[in-house]
Amino acid sequence: MKNRYIGKALPLLLGSALLFWSCQTDKKVKYSKGSTLSLDSFFNGEIEKLTKLNPLVEKTVIKDEDKEVKSLRISNWQNELSGFISADITQDADSNLYDFKEVDCKITYQAKKPQLAIQYLAIEQDNDGQIKQVVIKRKVDNSLYSSNEQLTYDVDSSYQIEKKQDILVLGKSHYKITGRLKHD
Repeated sequence: MKNRYIGKALPLLLGSALLFWSCQTDKKVKYSKGSTLSLDSFFNGEIEKLTKLNPLVEKTVIKDEDKEVKSLRISNWQNELSGFISADITQDADSNLYDFKEVDCKITYQAKKPQLAIQYLAIEQDNDGQIKQVVIKRKVDNSLYSSNEQLTYDVDSSYQIEKKQDILVLGKSHYKITGRLKHD
């Protein structure tokens, strides 16, 4: 009788252990204030890599109702990814300002206060601790201008910047930039 229960529980136990182990890195670093994780360093490495590779990019730009698609090579990756670099809060995230969570292969920072520019940052890693995806939500709100922006970067695949803004004199606008790397 006991063997039958063990036979049913063993796969469940092994599966749970594999799931737990799969997203753990050898160094058990908790990313918080003073962290060794740096999006700035990560994106500077990506800029260097993309500059060397010089990939063809299918770039789509949508502004309100207008849409344009081009295949091109990006001449200045530093400029192209600057929005991602400027949103790096990983090393200075104050626990009074951000809720920090590390679950499986995903690290998130969620703003505790609505007036913070960076409202959300998520970093997804593979089993080896290499960054696979970064998602950033940024917000600006004052008497003259308000904007909501979401930036998504998928390593070796694509990046997207979507922004909705309302400027007091000019009104509302929406734009979205998507770059898809073409591997030739």
